[in-house]
Amino acid sequence: YHFPKDASKALGAHWREKGEHFGRSEGASHDVVTDPGDISNLVFPDDLNGYDFGAAPIKPWSRPATLVVAAAVGYSADVFEIFVGTLRQHYGGDALLIVAKDPPPEILSVLEKNRVFYREYFGDNASGQGVAIWARFNIERFKFYREVCQEYDYCMALDFRDAVFQADPFGYLRTEPALAKAELVTQSHAHLWGFTGKLAVEIKYHNRMIPFCNIPEGLEIRRCLTGKPLINAGGIVGRPSAFEKLEKVVNQIANPGCSDQMAVNIGVHCGLEGLGESSAVPLQGTGHGPINSVGYRSVFTKVGGSFGDLDCMPSPVVHQGERIKIVDRPHRNSAKEPLFSAGRAVLAQAG
Repeated sequence: YHFPKDASKALGAHWREKGEHFGRSEGASHDVVTDPGDISNLVFPDDLNGYDFGAAPIKPWSRPATLVVAAAVGYSADVFEIFVGTLRQHYGGDALLIVAKDPPPEILSVLEKNRVFYREYFGDNASGQGVAIWARFNIERFKFYREVCQEYDYCMALDFRDAVFQADPFGYLRTEPALAKAELVTQSHAHLWGFTGKLAVEIKYHNRMIPFCNIPEGLEIRRCLTGKPLINAGGIVGRPSAFEKLEKVVNQIANPGCSDQMAVNIGVHCGLEGLGESSAVPLQGTGHGPINSVGYRSVFTKVGGSFGDLDCMPSPVVHQGERIKIVDRPHRNSAKEPLFSAGRAVLAQAG
């Protein structure tokens, strides 16, 4: 059962008929939810009693050590309030931000109030300082990810400015076994890699970066990229080993003119440092998984006042929601649009 806050509706109900289990007919135990907007009011218990086929209690699930991390250099206290405020509505685990050197009292107050750790960044202030400095900072953040994730079982690294939380970001570890076993989970835009025709036009910005990337000698990137989803580097979940590999790949490939996103795409799809090799499992990206990047023609549903996945449940993390016009946010794609996007999540199995 999924019990709502008012305890009057459910996704499923007992039909109580006079017989072996009931002394008289009483009908359904709950009203059944029919309006998708009601789904956002449902309460999902953190712990349920479980029993095996012999009626023996199943050992309670032990939550792994998790960390939410983001690079928050150069932003105002208002942006901090949105990120950590929505985070703490749904997640009580560790969170750590990298902030500009000597953060002002108003930012420190937000972090203290929400029990969020921080480290100071001693490089140039990336925000508002030009494309070159910002691009370098986006590369350097992977070193930060790798360092801080070492003491945890799973780490979620997010863009800071345009990410908000609607549910437990690590809830998938219990509900989606395949994802929970993965070393790396990446989210994609609703675009595929291509070098000719319509696909090339749709990702022309990314294709223009290729000449500036440090491509390993002998690597045929067109062969390993063509037809693969365009990965969004602003939302990544992984084990410490995955962030070690990602740092190596980004430092190897990214350059002025070749972004960290390009390096992640080449690294994962081409199997560099063991990322995505042979065990890669394709899944839908936008509209599925722990992070939903809803910008750039992606797919999502309306769940009450929240962005929803295609299962009509609120997306745990929403990335790039500001790219959707306020009057349309959130919404379901019109019927003439395909139900599923071309985007997919890419998983590299651990071990």
